[in-house]
Amino acid sequence: MARYALKRLIIMPFMLLAIAFLVFMMLHFAAGDPVVMMLPTEWTQEDYDEMAARFGLDQPIMVQFFNWVVNAAQGDFGLSWRTRTPVMDDFGFRIPTSLWLAFLTMVVLILVGIPLGVICAVKQYTIFDTVINFVAKFMGSIPGFWLGIMLIIVFSVNLGWLPTFGTGTWRHWVLPVVTLLLPFLAMYIRNVRSAMLDCIRQDYVRTARSKGASETIVIYRDALKNALLPIITLSGGMFTALIGGAVIVERVFAIPGVGSMIVDAVNFRDTPALVAATMILSVMTIVIMLIVDLSYALVDPRVKSTLAGKKKQKKQTEKTEGVS
Repeated sequence: MARYALKRLIIMPFMLLAIAFLVFMMLHFAAGDPVVMMLPTEWTQEDYDEMAARFGLDQPIMVQFFNWVVNAAQGDFGLSWRTRTPVMDDFGFRIPTSLWLAFLTMVVLILVGIPLGVICAVKQYTIFDTVINFVAKFMGSIPGFWLGIMLIIVFSVNLGWLPTFGTGTWRHWVLPVVTLLLPFLAMYIRNVRSAMLDCIRQDYVRTARSKGASETIVIYRDALKNALLPIITLSGGMFTALIGGAVIVERVFAIPGVGSMIVDAVNFRDTPALVAATMILSVMTIVIMLIVDLSYALVDPRVKSTLAGKKKQKKQTEKTEGVS
């Protein structure tokens, strides 16, 4: 497993370089001149040339990208064209906020989604299963911005129970987490239910039941344990989506996260901020996916034995070729 993780980490810089180049080129060929957007309403050619030279926009695009890569390798992602401050200064306090929002949502998602998905699978086609599936589909179809506004009107404006914006106390996180949670929860319940149904119908479950094991042990020890692989994959993908996809929630509740900064950077065509945000989200995604892959071996020993078998087979092949 260590060798597999090392290979993935070695490939990571090349993946990030390709992503940065793609984003850099797309923003370069987008409509609009970023130098003009940074200048005041009335400007001269001297002002234009001075602003372009200050941010290195007077050089060819490939030179700009090379300089960015060299500086980024040293931890310098440049100055934001919108705020005129170092990009990482803006991200420094925004990343923990977005991570905390995604983490809280993911915890609630797992605590609620897995039990409901398991119960729906066990009680397939019952009234409980039908109601939960209907509610899940209904929640998944609700637009996030509408849901957030409705929650603010009901619980903040009318009832006065919860604040409408900010991140000061735990009460500030309730409405954003619920708004972000419900659409993902609908998908999570359906996928857990599907994974459990595939496992419940397997021969080893019927064998466990025939040996007299209780239904609770059969469901949670045999079926759920074997259904964890697709659930882990789904959880990892959803966590990365929660980090970068909370743009609407951060806007509605005025949360200073990465998503709101990305929207501002897109509106201003702030290339340094957009590229830095893409790199940060890409690193998080790659690391989370690596953790998900490594966790397979902890959940299912067959994955670890398969990797060990491939390594052993490779050594035997090399040994045979050496003898011949």
